[in-house]
Amino acid sequence: MKLKIFSAPSMEEALKNVRKSLGDDAVIIDTTEQEIAGTKTVKVTAAIEAPAPRINPHKNPAPKPVSAPIKKSLRELEEEFLAHETLDLVSSLSHHGLADSIKLKLLDLGQSLECETPELTLASALDSMYHFEPITDSIPARPIMLIGPPGAGKTITTAKIASHFILSGKTVHLISTDVYRTGGLAQLEGYASVLKINLTEAEKPDDLAIAIKNAKKNNEIILIDTMGYNPYSTREMSDLHDFLANTDVEAILVTSAGIDPYEAREISETYAALGVKRFITTKIDVARRYASMLTIAENGKMSFAGVGITPYLGDGIEQLDALKLAKLLTRIPEKKKFTFEREKKDE
Repeated sequence: MKLKIFSAPSMEEALKNVRKSLGDDAVIIDTTEQEIAGTKTVKVTAAIEAPAPRINPHKNPAPKPVSAPIKKSLRELEEEFLAHETLDLVSSLSHHGLADSIKLKLLDLGQSLECETPELTLASALDSMYHFEPITDSIPARPIMLIGPPGAGKTITTAKIASHFILSGKTVHLISTDVYRTGGLAQLEGYASVLKINLTEAEKPDDLAIAIKNAKKNNEIILIDTMGYNPYSTREMSDLHDFLANTDVEAILVTSAGIDPYEAREISETYAALGVKRFITTKIDVARRYASMLTIAENGKMSFAGVGITPYLGDGIEQLDALKLAKLLTRIPEKKKFTFEREKKDE
């Protein structure tokens, strides 16, 4: 990875320099502000995957580079998984706890496809069964509203998407309807401060409609963070429906990886009834089983919009396609063994 520090009078200018120098794949590692002799300076530390060095075949190969101590990406997460020379798709899918109906459908479809490896076989089956619509650099047609159960990571996901658009040179406006949860608005305010973007509070559906209208005047990309809505509460889901019914937004479901597949099915069906078409799975790094992802796509008829690997802002939301999903399902993470016994002290 290539690390570089950029200095500029403002955050916006610094991020433009990052994009110009390192490109769209740059990852923000840290941001700081300094004031020297009355002049404010913003410093942004960014990283990019360094290209492979050219090696003269007649010389000894260069030593293998050591990865920089930065946060995990999807590629680094995959490298932590156990590598298997031969893959057993039945065992891999069973490990994740997939429902028999989904597992058999994938295996039957895979058998009808002629692929070189089991991994490609699974990727082809996934590509045939599901839809992948990642969040790209393009300006979304409608404001994006992140919704989902409590604790799924909607606020950090909102900030990650905002950072993604800012790095691509777009102007972003954040709106929060999470005005009741303790510390909910404060967390997003912190991210908005770091990213140097505007944040509006909208307590009611009418407030949200006005906030969206004002942000559209400035041609800003609008991202909306919401409170966690209990999918089993009629009152809470009714409140969420009021927000969606009174505004023209795209609601994207945010759920945590590793949740029970049966819970995932009921959650996806409830949110799908609200018109949700895409979902993002978070906390991939703290789960070893991903059946919930396929369950949501299957039962909720939703497209994969991306995955969140860690809770760190700099890691962003990774785009997901059929091959990356196949790798997640076939590279089983090693189960770590921990001992918590205290050392015995001499009496």
